Formats: sequence, structure tokens, C-alpha cells
Amino acid sequence: MHFNSFISLLVCFFAGTVLSFSQDSNVVSGNVLNRENSEPLPFASIRLKNHPIGTVSNDEGAFDFYIPGSKRNDTLNISFIGFNTYEIPLLNIKGPLTIKLSPSTNVLDEVILTEKDPLDYIKKALESLSENYPQKDYQTLAYYRSKFIENGEVINMDKGVFKTYYAKAMDSTKNQHQLLLYEPEEDPKQFQFMREWFEAKQEKRRKKAIKKGEEFDEEEYDSDMKMDFGGPETVLDLDINRKRDFYLDPKHFKKYEYSFGEETSLNGERLVTINFKAKRSIDHKKDSGKILINTEDYAIVSIEQTGKFSIPFIVKPILFFVGLKIENPTFSTVINYQKYRDQWYPELFRWDAKINLTKKHTFDANENSNINVGQVFFINEIDSVATPIPEQKRFESGEDMGEQVYNDIDLNWEGLNIIKD
Repeated sequence: MHFNSFISLLVCFFAGTVLSFSQDSNVVSGNVLNRENSEPLPFASIRLKNHPIGTVSNDEGAFDFYIPGSKRNDTLNISFIGFNTYEIPLLNIKGPLTIKLSPSTNVLDEVILTEKDPLDYIKKALESLSENYPQKDYQTLAYYRSKFIENGEVINMDKGVFKTYYAKAMDSTKNQHQLLLYEPEEDPKQFQFMREWFEAKQEKRRKKAIKKGEEFDEEEYDSDMKMDFGGPETVLDLDINRKRDFYLDPKHFKKYEYSFGEETSLNGERLVTINFKAKRSIDHKKDSGKILINTEDYAIVSIEQTGKFSIPFIVKPILFFVGLKIENPTFSTVINYQKYRDQWYPELFRWDAKINLTKKHTFDANENSNINVGQVFFINEIDSVATPIPEQKRFESGEDMGEQVYNDIDLNWEGLNIIKD
């Protein structure tokens, strides 16, 4: 290290700036904004240029990025699809960063696109999966978060850290997950929808138990008010190398309309946009969205999907009978991949759902509840040295998260890259 760089590090340390170098890790904090309107860019990618380590910004574009001390000579790379990438050497950072990304100005080349149909790009991308995605087994360290929001208030939030074993692209082996850390909400709030009905039901049960001389356990019946949206597996299964939705399944291509969208870019690479829209409901959902494909290697770089659930016809009379109305049940998913050493690795999986519930009352005011459930799973680190996870330590869907923690590497929350609260 040059003498001038050494002096700069000392100045940073004693001045207490945001980039603090220690023996184990460095932390860089900042905000990522759109230069044109100063709006935050949520879930922007903040990574090292030469090492597969990174984080993402939160809904307000803010981030804290913890970097191993051994990587202090690397360069910070901040990117967002459709915007020019920003880079700065870590040693040049002297305080909090305000990064304003400029929208890229690439224009769609109509001549190129008229030579191919949108489905040609998708078919070529599917044919190229084994070339564009890792051809050897690898493993990752990733952060998971789930939020349950009712009428704008966070009711519950779970956090976790997973180690995942990924078999090489096109291998039939399922991804294997191991839960290393788990942090449930310390003080989850009560779900308010139909709360009076629930409490009246509880009181009736309690009186009945007392009358029979039996013990009454409130926790035994507390599950009556819990809502299960699938757990972490909802986002864990979004990897297109293992599971693909209908719009990427040749058997269902005829059920969708495909068209070209605007060309965009990521880290200077051109991406063609393929819009898709279901002609009708498939498996009780009707979806639409866009697939971003790299024009150079035909890699699927990003997928954005939105859709609406349809209530099965057989259920509607039951809901009507009990006075319950479900409106606008919608969902959205985001799948992003990152390029490292000419291969595309998973970076971010997001799943969100929204639903409006109404309980009709004959004499009293109706009850209304707007439910938002959000899940995010983003990759912190990629390791080319990978071994399958022992079966007894593998995360199992449908089982309690708290009982599946196997922290065999003595990991702790300090210095981990999570979504900034």
C-alpha cells in the first residue's frame, strides 16, 4: 500500500467517517437515487467489482454495505437496470455516498428486432441456459426477509440467513438450503381483521372448558388468526434454472401474447425487453410482465411479473354465505441475475402479494383489511467451492423455521449485509 493511501486510511479512521477500515470488515453507507428526479431506486445492486460480494438498497434507496477487510482495494459497483453504472474505488470514499444514477439512453434497433420474433429470443435463451449459467456446482450466502403488513402497519417480520447449494445449470438436482440464522419478530402485533369475532370465539371456548373442568390453552387456538403465505419457499423456488413459470414453458407459449418492449441496459450491456401477457387465467391466475434478455449471449437477466389471482368458482358461494369478500388479490415477482466471470448467478428474488378483505355485517359497520405480504431473498456472497448440504440440515418447506436452524459455521448477525431498516 502506498504511503499516501495509508495516511488517507488513518484520516478516515480518526475522523470517524462512514467508510471505516478495521481488521475484519469495512462499511459503506449511502443512498441511490434517480438523477433526473431524485427519486430513490429501491433494490439497486451494490457490489464489489472484482469479488462476488454485495447487497441491495431498501425501498428508500438506502444501504449499508459491509465489506471484508481483505477486499479494501476493490471498487464499488452500483447498478440498476435501465441506468448507467456508477463505480468508485473504495479507498476514495470519505463519507456517506449519495449516488445519482443517470438513465441510459440506448434506443431499440428496429432493424435487428424485425428479423426475429419475440419468442425466438425466449427459445434461444432457454437453449443457452447451460452456457450462460454456472457449469459447476456453487454455493451462496443469502439474506431472507418476510413482512406482513395490515392497513399500512407491520404486523410481523421474519429474517433469516441461508446457505444454498446450487447444482450446475440444467442439473435436475434441486437447490439445497440450510438455515444458518433466524430472527422472528420480537413483538408481533395481532392480526386485526375479524379480531372481535375471534375473541368472542375464544371466550366461548374458554367458558366451555371451565364448565367441563378442563384447562384452556389460548395458544392452542391462536392459529385461528394466522395467515400462511407459503413461507420462504415461495421465493426460494424462483430460480429459473430449477423451476419456470408458464410464460417460459414451451407447452404454454400459445396461452400468452409476446411483444417487444423498449431496449434497456445493465452494466453497459444491451438488454432486449420481451413483454408477455396471458390470454386467459391459467391455474387461477392471469399474469403479465417482461423478460429482459442480454442481446450478446441470450442470458435471461431479469424477469418482472405481475398478476391477479382468481377465486375458484366453488369457493365463492362459501365466502358469500359467511359474509366474507375478497377483492383485488394480486401478486408480483422479481427475479434478477448478476454477471460474474462471464457467468450469470442469481442475485435477487422478490415475491409480493396484496389482498383486500371485507367482512360484511348486517347491523354494524363492515370490517376492512388491506393485506400486503412481501418476501425478499438476495445473495450476499458466492463461493465456487460447494458441497451438498447434509440431508438432516436441509431446510424443509412447511416446517417451523425456528426449529430448522443449523449454524455449523458459527455465523452471527454482526457485519452481515441485510436490507437496511
